[in-house]
Amino acid sequence: MLTYQTERLILTPMRPEHEAELFQLHTDPVVQKVIFNNVPQTIEDVRKWVDWSLAQWRKNGFGAWIVYEKRNGGPIFIGRCGLRDYEDTHNIELSTSLVEHGIGRGLGQEAARFAITHALRSSTKEKVVGLIAHGNVRSQRTATKLGLRYIDDRWHGCRLYQYYEMTRQEYFSQPQHQVLR
Repeated sequence: MLTYQTERLILTPMRPEHEAELFQLHTDPVVQKVIFNNVPQTIEDVRKWVDWSLAQWRKNGFGAWIVYEKRNGGPIFIGRCGLRDYEDTHNIELSTSLVEHGIGRGLGQEAARFAITHALRSSTKEKVVGLIAHGNVRSQRTATKLGLRYIDDRWHGCRLYQYYEMTRQEYFSQPQHQVLR
């Protein structure tokens, strides 16, 4: 099992044993609204999500990470963060979702920087993209801090999102997040 640590986080690749934590995350009302278009998620939906993520890991050598915050009393689950193939392109899409006690302190940005660095170092993907729901100001700020720039609005599935992107070269020209083992 690969487990990495950043200054404040512990990240491990998503696996079936994370289903209960993911179910808690995916059934949060805010997450359902922003990520799942107000469609209630079931444990079967979570299992499909885990299977899909595992397929991304097998195909690309990267995928979704389970994110824990380091605390004195032990690690606390705060969400998931990772990258996946974006449509039929050579680009990857960043996807981050945190529980309420994980937001507002830069933890999502820290997790995203780790995930992007890992994915780009493990692949030849050309761009990192982000699809952000209108009104999701925190995600817009995080994307901008990571170096992604707003391009335009685009339909994805049945919903109009704000489309952000950053090239591999743009990302690696920034100071990088240090990965600790």
